Amino acid sequence: MVCEQMYGIAKLKRDFANAKYIVNFGHNLFEGIVIADAKKLAKFAAKKDTKLLVLEPRFSVVASKADEWLPVRPGTDLAFVLAIINTWIQNGTYDKEFIEKFTIGFDEIVKSVEGKTPEWQEAITGIKASDVRRIADEIYKAAPRVIFDFGHKTTTTKAEYMRTKAIMVANAMMGNWEVKGGLFGGKNAKTFNKLVGEDKFPVLKNPDEKFKVPKVTRLDFAGETGRHKFVSRKHGVLMDINDAILNEKPYAIKGWFNIRFNHLINVAETMKSIEAMKKLDFIVVSDVYLNDMATFADVILPESSYLERDEGIEDKSGLKPAYMIRNKVIDPVGDTKDGAFIFRELARRMKIDELYTWNDIREFRMQQTGGDVNLLAALEKDGFITWDEPGILFREKGMIDKFVAKYPVASKFVGENGLMDDMAKLKTKSGKIELFLPDVEAQFAGYGALNDKDMDTFDGHDLCLTCGKTPIHTNGHTQAVPSLHDLMSDSPIWINPKTAKRKNLRDGDMVVVKNKFGEQKGKLMVTEGIREDTLFIYHGFGHITPALKSIDHVGLNTSVLLNPAEGPVAATMVTNVGVSISKA
Repeated sequence: MVCEQMYGIAKLKRDFANAKYIVNFGHNLFEGIVIADAKKLAKFAAKKDTKLLVLEPRFSVVASKADEWLPVRPGTDLAFVLAIINTWIQNGTYDKEFIEKFTIGFDEIVKSVEGKTPEWQEAITGIKASDVRRIADEIYKAAPRVIFDFGHKTTTTKAEYMRTKAIMVANAMMGNWEVKGGLFGGKNAKTFNKLVGEDKFPVLKNPDEKFKVPKVTRLDFAGETGRHKFVSRKHGVLMDINDAILNEKPYAIKGWFNIRFNHLINVAETMKSIEAMKKLDFIVVSDVYLNDMATFADVILPESSYLERDEGIEDKSGLKPAYMIRNKVIDPVGDTKDGAFIFRELARRMKIDELYTWNDIREFRMQQTGGDVNLLAALEKDGFITWDEPGILFREKGMIDKFVAKYPVASKFVGENGLMDDMAKLKTKSGKIELFLPDVEAQFAGYGALNDKDMDTFDGHDLCLTCGKTPIHTNGHTQAVPSLHDLMSDSPIWINPKTAKRKNLRDGDMVVVKNKFGEQKGKLMVTEGIREDTLFIYHGFGHITPALKSIDHVGLNTSVLLNPAEGPVAATMVTNVGVSISKA
């Protein structure tokens, strides 16, 4: 949401490979793996002339690769970023020319971080004020080839929206837009065709363009007037489902069609979700794996795994156009179907398929290519396609010169400074990075700029339970897969030795973790790799699956303990919570 509001682009790209300095807030690409990004970050971390700074309460794999690890107090990353911004403003160490030319609303940012000094944040984060000043100076000297990573974080609070907003303000102040080692927008075929003055690169079509979102009130009111005005209808607010079913507001809900998502493992208030599901007349679950949701389903539609199905073409453009396709490796094992077939066939049988223009996934692909059989053949053969063309960043002179040398017609986009500043304009109302958001301020006073609200994750407890991904399993899906189960059948609770000693606990003890929202049991792992006030567990365990004995009620399900209260503006779910712990 934040990237789209401020930059006009929902999926900004990060040039990890060419950065000089990266600030990471627990975006653990080495465990929650995105292969392309993980490879680039690994190469970056291995270089001698770069710096990876990681702020995270746990000594994770990404923290182990860092040049500097700051075990920040859970949920307080926002205070650190506000202090960095304040320091740059006080010292005048930010890209003033970029702020003037490419942003709007900086004066409001200046006012909103008054008093947010390094000393102020020290009492909140546990990070020394002198370290904040040193780091602020290091980052400025490395600019613009710096990245404040806005990806997944170890801890989230109700201030998640504000933290991400502060991170994006910090990026803008370093002038890292459309330069090497910074942030950039993907250069798709349409953009390249504009630059070269001809339709040289194929643009994908949308076979489903005739389908429109029904104009009816949503149960979560996402995208409508009110507290969810800015929430995308593509994502919605999962925490609202339970109350909507149980209270029958805004209307009575009779059924639930769940697609490849384990709500009982991934969303707060697991027991309330079960209560809501039991009230429904009809539940359908379409998934690759038998999961908790399927336990309560009336109908299960088994879906083929990614190795057993063909999928549509995806745009993977980065510095130049690129497309990717996933082709099945083997025929489906058992009577499973791919998702495209399932929904196409349901629509046909229900006689609501008049808007479909395709009958199977290959027809869908062919329509995506606009009938370009050569493009489809190349994708089906290789799985990925790009072109032997120079990539481009609109504010990187060397790349622009190389591109114009091959395509002289593109020189009309080059300004007197040798850059393509007009092409670097943002897809926002102002055409600039919108640091202050008047429409957000009108709906949520104090949130148009920056603030320091809602950072608490402890709620009166002395410990905060955090969670994260393991590279062995896919979220809450694969725990029953035999080969993966053999590698990781349970997830112990990380605890610092000093904390364990204070509570008379030992490595391997079975413990009870509880708060006002719920109670769970788990096995303890004592380790130096975590703060004294923090617990950690890998997400995806504690299943309710009587048919799968190997994982049924094995481990701790964090969702049972989570606070269902949402964060303002973005309605984010808080994925960590204050807890107490005792021997079982």
